[in-house]
Amino acid sequence: MWKSSIGSLRFEVDHRDTSGEGGATLRVRAAKEGDRELLRFDCFRRAPHYHVDPAGRDLITALDPLADNIDWTVGELARDLGGYLERAGFAVNREAPRREPLAALLRDVEAAMRNPPARLDAPEPRRLAARISEKWNTYPPEILPAWVAEMDFPLATPVRAVLERALDLDDLGYPINPGETGLREAFAERMETRFGWAIDPQRVVVLTDVVQGMYVALETLCEPGDGAIVQTPIYPPFLSSVGETGRRLDACPLVRGAHGFEIDFDALRAATDARTRMLLLCNPHNPSGRAYTREELEALAELVLERDLVVVADEIHADLVFDGRRHLPFASLGAALAERTITLTSATKAFNIPGLRCAVAHFGSARLQDRFGAVPRHIRGGVGLLGIYATLAAWRHADPWLDEVRAYLEGNRDFLRDALRKRFPEIVCHPAEATYLAWLDCAALELPGTPGAFFAERGKLALSDGHFFGKGWEQYARLNFATSRTVLEQVLERMETALRSRS
Repeated sequence: MWKSSIGSLRFEVDHRDTSGEGGATLRVRAAKEGDRELLRFDCFRRAPHYHVDPAGRDLITALDPLADNIDWTVGELARDLGGYLERAGFAVNREAPRREPLAALLRDVEAAMRNPPARLDAPEPRRLAARISEKWNTYPPEILPAWVAEMDFPLATPVRAVLERALDLDDLGYPINPGETGLREAFAERMETRFGWAIDPQRVVVLTDVVQGMYVALETLCEPGDGAIVQTPIYPPFLSSVGETGRRLDACPLVRGAHGFEIDFDALRAATDARTRMLLLCNPHNPSGRAYTREELEALAELVLERDLVVVADEIHADLVFDGRRHLPFASLGAALAERTITLTSATKAFNIPGLRCAVAHFGSARLQDRFGAVPRHIRGGVGLLGIYATLAAWRHADPWLDEVRAYLEGNRDFLRDALRKRFPEIVCHPAEATYLAWLDCAALELPGTPGAFFAERGKLALSDGHFFGKGWEQYARLNFATSRTVLEQVLERMETALRSRS
């Protein structure tokens, strides 16, 4: 139960029957009157209502079952808390809360009402296997998937609520123009609040997904045969986007340092020439889990300006950074960098809604935005209604869920690190600074074939094979640890089974 006080009033939030027709309850109590319950707002999915003086006369008023009653409750208390308290027999004139502290408290009330505790240990293989997503349907049922970057956790309640509301209303029609949904403004507000990056919402374009943004950028900002820098190992669409658009791959592998994979700036300069036009940047980095430091990004920025490059920055993992770090958007390093940078991101990774297909691109200049827009929106494809409103719900209301998930993932990362060191000391893996991905160097195991194929055949475990992430990474595998601790332990047991089979 969530609790907070203002003056002699105590506000309490709990969640009742969250799996059925119940929902959030807000109680307002008078601490100096023996915790007398003055008001209770039952924002249930079925038969929502509120009580005035529930311990006495208990006047009950029904709420609109089609409305967002959490929004209504918070709005009513901001508008006229005093009036509601007087109806409950509370002497409000003596202790009326001041407007600013009340506004801050009501923001916390809303967050607590919208976000019951996340059940992150809930997913079990049998329930997960019933899903129809790519992760759980690509391999036969006997193979446990720990490959594609998709989390196993239950949806954030604010996201689930907006989807359920749409289904309750049979509301699957055409979406309105994405520019009129508030999505651009919500993204701009999030960037400033979380990362200290102030941007113009008019420089934001809504896309279907981040990969689409990479393809369109390559088509509109480079010519066939122009070079695009890609730092391997890398999320496979970076490689396919360059090859399929007829651009030249200027591969520059990361190198292993004391704390993980690092940029080799000398090799980066050597890998480019006069026809290199673009840097495809992945930060935080998939699959290595690096969250680049300011010093690394500033050194990269110096090279970008020196070589007159356009930067396409995939920052989709920005919300999944560990150990108290704060993501640094590349375009925030300065005006000169911003003018040549397209930032691609989405709520789909951090809030696990990739099937809803909604992303954004931010352009640091009108010039980049106009050139990108040479591919008309309808050729790029539309964005669905549910994707837009789930993204808004995630960015506006679901950060308490995200905070729980990030802490759980950090615990999974540490659990995996310790298990690898104890049970598989030959595997080299730098603990991720961000993402929920572990990049496993399996070379010392001297496996027959690739690690992915070996663990699938011998352990009935699906990992992402290293060769998909670029040339030279064939003895690596990527492990997705965004699952319950129970499932993660099963992943490790299947690795042990596979390795024991060699003897």
